[in-house]
Amino acid sequence: MTRTGTVRSPFGCRLLQRALLALGVVLALTIVGCTRGPGILGEIRERGELRVATLNGPTTYFIGPEGPEGAEYELAAKFAAELGVRLVLVIETDYAGLRRAVAEKRADLAAAQLGWSSEWRRIALPSQAYSESPLFWVHDKAKARPKTLEQLATLRLIVLEDSAGAAWLAERPATAQPKLRPAIVPRALGREPLELVASGRTDAALLDGREFAAARALHPSVEVALAMPDMRRLHWMVRRDGRDLLLEANKFLETVRAKAPPPTLEIDDLTRPPALPRASAAQLAVDIEALLPEFREHFEAAAAETGIDWRLLAALGYQESMWEPRAVSPFGARGLMMLMPRTAGALGVKDVFDARESIQAGARYLAELHRTIPARIREPDRMWMAIASYNMGYGHLEDARVLTARQGGNIDAWLDVRERLTLLSEEFWYLQVKNGYARGFETKMLVDRVQQYYELLKERFPQNGAQRAAPGRMVAERQEPAR
Repeated sequence: MTRTGTVRSPFGCRLLQRALLALGVVLALTIVGCTRGPGILGEIRERGELRVATLNGPTTYFIGPEGPEGAEYELAAKFAAELGVRLVLVIETDYAGLRRAVAEKRADLAAAQLGWSSEWRRIALPSQAYSESPLFWVHDKAKARPKTLEQLATLRLIVLEDSAGAAWLAERPATAQPKLRPAIVPRALGREPLELVASGRTDAALLDGREFAAARALHPSVEVALAMPDMRRLHWMVRRDGRDLLLEANKFLETVRAKAPPPTLEIDDLTRPPALPRASAAQLAVDIEALLPEFREHFEAAAAETGIDWRLLAALGYQESMWEPRAVSPFGARGLMMLMPRTAGALGVKDVFDARESIQAGARYLAELHRTIPARIREPDRMWMAIASYNMGYGHLEDARVLTARQGGNIDAWLDVRERLTLLSEEFWYLQVKNGYARGFETKMLVDRVQQYYELLKERFPQNGAQRAAPGRMVAERQEPAR
């Protein structure tokens, strides 16, 4: 009898069994993958947070008067919101710390105006470039400006260790001409390249254009000598096992780049415009007659409520907005007294552009800060510290007082604390304090101007009163603090 059908050998059956087993494993893995999500993106959503390593500094992340600010912080916060998770920052002190955070998987990605270099190739995947930044050779403008690399090669050159400039030099072909041999400045030395150029200890330094734009107010004698022709491309660095996260990051950054203005080599366009208005004593004399009559009643009412001299409130308001009720700062402050949104909300302001509301709220906020300053500090120093806090936040003022104590100054004397405000804008110093970077140079200038305007208003409107804070004019500059 003949049977019909297919005859399989035992060997063929074993192959079929193995194939089915392999298919089952693949299906099982696929099901698990669908459940948890592929790669680290599933982990991120499961834990409910995106961990981003960054640096504390003016171009990345810092604590402003109302909380976190900075270009990288804002970008990372938007990306985390798009993923539906909260943002957790892993703050490192240098680029080496960023690389360790990514390599050790303490961070899902690093975001700190980073260029793609040999150090990152071993441990991370680069996102698409979301912007560019120039590289500048800078020099003391009192000296002859080197206009070519050949001229630079004859000078004393420096570059900061493990910086954007150092990475450019490391990637430069060994055969490139002319040969540039800058001295490497160790980060532990605590000397900023701009400081070394300004002091004459070196002729020129290579540094990132955005960083120079943010720090140039500290060293006005330093200017750009030569811009490198090729812009430095900026990337996020994603963990090597995070290709799925990289895909999402690239989608997000593509949208961001499409909305951003084209990169520029112009220094003034690299950072936001100064927050301080271009007020002056000469313009104040005009505006006292043209503008102040409209607002004086509101300043006097706020003075009656808080006990602060109305002329001091008017001086602060003029410095903040030049008495413009609809003023808006590049950093989000609004109204005549330039209140940040969270502060205005906490003070119950309904319309930040209403002059009366803004003046009343600004006066109450200043009075609150004045009460926060230790009562042992005498006037007028206590009020000047309150005005500094109005601009930079109380935490940063306390950091300046900490640095004052470390350098042997009087933490209760405004002149001593004032000297240390600019240190909060220098990396070596702000990394040593609790709240990190602050635009201390701006706060120092703001208080100086308020003092000047206050003196002019007192001369114009003399009065006999026992109102709080009748501070006198500063009559002398102190020397810069020891380094």
